[in-house]
Amino acid sequence: MPTFTHPVDDAAEASQALRGLAHATRTFADPADTYAVLGDLLAGVRSLRQVLDQLAAAHIGGRSRAHDDAGNQTAGATAALAAADELHQAGTLLDAVHDRVDAAMSQSGRIAWHPAPEPLDTSGAVRATVQAGELTLTVWPDVPLGEHQRYAYLIQHPATGQSIEGRDLFTGTGAPVSPARALRELAVFLSAAGDSRQYALDHPGDHTDHDGAFPEWVADAARRDPDSLAELIDHDPDLPDTTDRRWVSVVFLQGEDADRVLDIIDRDGTDAAIDHLTGYDFGEETTQAALENGYVYDTPPVGTLDRTATHGTYTLTYSPFLSHVSLLRAHHAAPDPELGAVAAPAPASASVSAAGTSERAQARTRRSEGKDWFARRPGASASQGRGLAL
Repeated sequence: MPTFTHPVDDAAEASQALRGLAHATRTFADPADTYAVLGDLLAGVRSLRQVLDQLAAAHIGGRSRAHDDAGNQTAGATAALAAADELHQAGTLLDAVHDRVDAAMSQSGRIAWHPAPEPLDTSGAVRATVQAGELTLTVWPDVPLGEHQRYAYLIQHPATGQSIEGRDLFTGTGAPVSPARALRELAVFLSAAGDSRQYALDHPGDHTDHDGAFPEWVADAARRDPDSLAELIDHDPDLPDTTDRRWVSVVFLQGEDADRVLDIIDRDGTDAAIDHLTGYDFGEETTQAALENGYVYDTPPVGTLDRTATHGTYTLTYSPFLSHVSLLRAHHAAPDPELGAVAAPAPASASVSAAGTSERAQARTRRSEGKDWFARRPGASASQGRGLAL
């Protein structure tokens, strides 16, 4: 309880209260509660502004008693005046904070929060569970958000008894993907969280864009056993049976050219993107070019962050995070006359026979350098369903 008379005791209690508030506001069971919290914060900012002014006054009023460690009163008084000046400047900055919080509260007051949608009856929902190192991962379908499929997930650490549950894993548009595929997507984001945690440990004081995506105990577990997550990521349950089949590369796009195709995927789905890319398929000419240049694969080449889709004899691989797309066709399969009726104009950065594995590796190396492993327009991708929504 506040004393109203002992600054040291009340400051310690205020610090603990703010620490508790920081912990409590990690989640809101009812988003309408944010308005009340903003009101109390606004009052707190006003009080803090007053405290800073009064601390500055105390330094100025007591400067005659200020000395440095060597007993020099002039040096002590100079330090007291400097401290008072810094406190006054901090108070001035808080005026801007007050105005921003006040504006946020005004906007928040205009929101009519509706009840949360009733969750799906998951008693009969198909669940997929896998052990990935120290973590047990479980996913199951949840209520879609528009055209974007949503999956709930449960991450458990059996050794410590810790667990976290969420319903913000978005993967795929249109038809739902399998829970096994959703598990792979979850593993991708856990792997990124582990890498981010390792980077923070190797570079104290530095941060990445993925700090805080998961609780620290989850990121630490992912960091300690990256191979288990990599094994889960490398297994793509949605790839077709590749027995006695080979694939030839039709086209590989990256950068702005790939962004246009990724926009098609977001807007119309993967089938529409395949329909667009088959315009690059010139049948036997494409097959021969792929054979001559070595762009023939026993299995479709899929990177760690790639997603896949199939339509007829075509397999599409794409990465919204690294901004590239690739179309492959089953060897000895003729182009679909309906899909490839109109040839798409080839951009300058693409070749009909695709930019094979060497260009793909170089592109991924260039884009993966630095701290941010999901560097493609993070502000825009979340709203379009291209990135992780955690």
